[in-house]
Amino acid sequence: MKQASVGAAVAIAALVGGAEMASAQAFSLGEVYVKGFGGATWPSSLDSTLTENGTQIALPSFDHDTGYTLGAAVGAAVTPNLSTEIEYAYRNADFTVTDRGEGDQADGDTSARAFMFNALYMFDGMGATGVVQPYLGGGIGGANVEMSAGGQDFDAETLLAYQLIGGVDYELNPKVSLYAEGRWFQTKSGDFDGPDDESFDGKFETFDLLVGMRYAF
Repeated sequence: MKQASVGAAVAIAALVGGAEMASAQAFSLGEVYVKGFGGATWPSSLDSTLTENGTQIALPSFDHDTGYTLGAAVGAAVTPNLSTEIEYAYRNADFTVTDRGEGDQADGDTSARAFMFNALYMFDGMGATGVVQPYLGGGIGGANVEMSAGGQDFDAETLLAYQLIGGVDYELNPKVSLYAEGRWFQTKSGDFDGPDDESFDGKFETFDLLVGMRYAF
């Protein structure tokens, strides 16, 4: 009986140890990488209502020009096809704002700083050498958005943000690759607060075309 108990204990210990090892392997991170990117951004137009202490004072329409996006990310492979990363991106674009009621116009710019958590699925390599990899992904995080016009700044802090990503990666060597991608980025609608208790409600939405470089350690 004693020998049977000892044998059972050894078997249980082996099973527990094997389960712990499998769990560690399942959740261990593979190669770690860093990447940088930049490109063009096209913010959507925005119609809103400017209020002062809750009273309507103007009906601004923001018409954005083409702007730019710059960013960087650090990530790691969870599986050979799935990666997760933390990203910082800065977007900036000029605009013309028109009062739909009075017709007055002014020039300004919008800037957005976003921290995002992304997940990317890398499809298997294409071609004879497999160096071309399409990928899809998405992200969620927070963004601070500032719109400035006529010497006045309107800020919306820590808006919920989300994005969809699609692109193609080209491997130059086992450590370095180049990529091109398109993104749809949007924040949740929020209050843009300015001077003298003025504010308006709106969201920031863009489409981006980006190129970048990825370095794996």
